[in-house]
Amino acid sequence: MKLAIVTNILTPYRIPLFAAMAGQVDRLTVLLMAEREENRQWELGAIPFEVQVLPGFHLRPRRADVSIHLNYGVIRALRRLNPDVVLSGGFAAANVAAFVYCRLFGKKYVAWTHLTLQDGAESSRLRRWIRHFVIGSAHGSIAESSVAREAFVHYGAPPRRVLRAVMPFDVSRIHEQTDAVRRSSGYQAFRSRYPGVVLLSIGQLIARKGCREMLEIYRRTAQVRPDVSLVMLGDGPERASLERMVDEQRIPHVFFEGYVQSEDLPQYLACADLFVFHTLYDAFGLVLSEAMAASLPVVSSVHAAATRDLIKEGVTGVSIDPHAAAASAETIVKLLDLPRRDLVGMGRAGYEHVRAFDAVPSAARIVEFMRSLMGRSDWLPMVEGQEGNP
Repeated sequence: MKLAIVTNILTPYRIPLFAAMAGQVDRLTVLLMAEREENRQWELGAIPFEVQVLPGFHLRPRRADVSIHLNYGVIRALRRLNPDVVLSGGFAAANVAAFVYCRLFGKKYVAWTHLTLQDGAESSRLRRWIRHFVIGSAHGSIAESSVAREAFVHYGAPPRRVLRAVMPFDVSRIHEQTDAVRRSSGYQAFRSRYPGVVLLSIGQLIARKGCREMLEIYRRTAQVRPDVSLVMLGDGPERASLERMVDEQRIPHVFFEGYVQSEDLPQYLACADLFVFHTLYDAFGLVLSEAMAASLPVVSSVHAAATRDLIKEGVTGVSIDPHAAAASAETIVKLLDLPRRDLVGMGRAGYEHVRAFDAVPSAARIVEFMRSLMGRSDWLPMVEGQEGNP
């Protein structure tokens, strides 16, 4: 099977998945709409599979975080590659062109994206129509959360042609590297930078991520537990105002560490005692998965799609509504007051839960699903909740 993937940019967390998929097909080519988005700072290093950047124009509307990609030559590129299946991530111009290619040349089109019924497309009749038409006509769909699966079905995907593959990532690498940091000779020196019990936050410093809400939650937590500190990883346009908030309200022990590359993330995960995901909206929320891979006990916002799939209340973590600062702080304090063995057990349960979403087994399941659409597999999509379609 020859596979082409059409997506906006290449991200660090996709590389292990695509590499694993490349080892299971005859040829894999990733077609990118751009090399990088303006709001991303990661460094990718060597890429172990074929990547092509599509030609196009990139227009950034006022106040938008990223550009709109208007790519051309998509059909020409796909004709040259002649894939059996096109896995298409989104509904941009290049994705629609890939859909047209599949219809014209009898190829299998599989829709795959972070999809919710709360994103901006719901306010646009045209964008809703495109989603209904493309998803309803696709040969299959891959949903990376229960929320996304519901959205695919809402837009016309037959339920038995939707594979729920909770967002795959390199679970093993994060777990092993974080454990290695904890055992390293330099661990204590790095950990000593932060006093007391460390709460960890990871994400862009933008309004949607709930950073101001997190500072208010932390302020209330610190009033009850003055032994805590807050480490915030990430950068963005709100950083200066957040630092002013900390200074003006004299919130103690808050550390803004800026953007951290993925290879440096394990040392911060290793130092944390509790991870808090305080987003006000996320179509998934991979940072929650990464914290759980590091065996951290986690507190997660009800406004992240990942929470429904990853949080078993009181077992793999707990959920909060960041808009409710007092209740959220109370939840965190109750967790911190638990015996150490209970917190360790919660972190271990979280890790065991996300192991199922490791890149290698996820790639095998996704490839097998696409083979089934070509009639080359005995795989049958299962109804939600059954074993085999986690």
